[in-house]
Amino acid sequence: MPAKALIYIIENQWLFVRAADHLKMWFTICILGGCSLWITVLVYSAALGPYPFCGGTLIARKWVLTAAHCITDALQCLHAPYGQLFSYSDVTGYDMAVSVADHKYTLRERPAYNVRVQGIIMHPFHGGAYSGFDIALLKLNREVKRSLRTEYACLPEPGLTLPAGEFCYFAGWGLIPNPPYAPLPVPPETLMELRIPTISADQCKTRNLFMNEHQDVCTQGAYGMACDGDSGGGLHCLTGDGPKWVVYGVAFHSNPLCYGGFNVFTLTAPKVDWMKRVMNANA
Repeated sequence: MPAKALIYIIENQWLFVRAADHLKMWFTICILGGCSLWITVLVYSAALGPYPFCGGTLIARKWVLTAAHCITDALQCLHAPYGQLFSYSDVTGYDMAVSVADHKYTLRERPAYNVRVQGIIMHPFHGGAYSGFDIALLKLNREVKRSLRTEYACLPEPGLTLPAGEFCYFAGWGLIPNPPYAPLPVPPETLMELRIPTISADQCKTRNLFMNEHQDVCTQGAYGMACDGDSGGGLHCLTGDGPKWVVYGVAFHSNPLCYGGFNVFTLTAPKVDWMKRVMNANA
């Protein structure tokens, strides 16, 4: 998500992040509202569409995790089944593609490239953005190889629950908040990154009554907000197991004006078994 908090990293500081099993290092430039990752981004990030309308997370060689409502929005009222792999082009007549290894989507330069989406499956229990199951898997038509700019995000253990106050990272091309006014009208060209802490379900429910405490997790909006275009991006958190970074949540809701309140993410841990079954059955 475009990093959208007050300046929280000293300008030109080195930021160390563990990606999968090895350390990667990024040079960051900070702005009011967040940090632009100067050399690369969290290498798991993917973008849906040539001018990203949603984000995603690369979780395997041919699989991207995103939000189900990103797919239903793209379908524009056309019907597609939940819980079944379907072809976006068969339903709409158009192709869908994701961009990987991208940092500044307007440049269209290597190493960034587009990969066509071969199939889509939305969680069978998805019943709208507030269902607690707002996730979907995109099967790509070819493999994405690991590189300095691309890596597969680790999935959490099925029972993983992190305590409130854990700082996590999120990246995207969504609109940048401009409190107390509406967000800036033009999305950033550069992928932005945000460092945000989780909060308790009880605290989140004070402003988000729809939040499903068993299926969702919230982050503190005072540290930065998701905005239009950020949905589907992954919330990456460090666990004590290893330790390692995992994609802990998928963005699906924030304040419409993109400031104040809390960000709500669909938890991945309760859906890991389903994700693995889908990927194994459609390898």
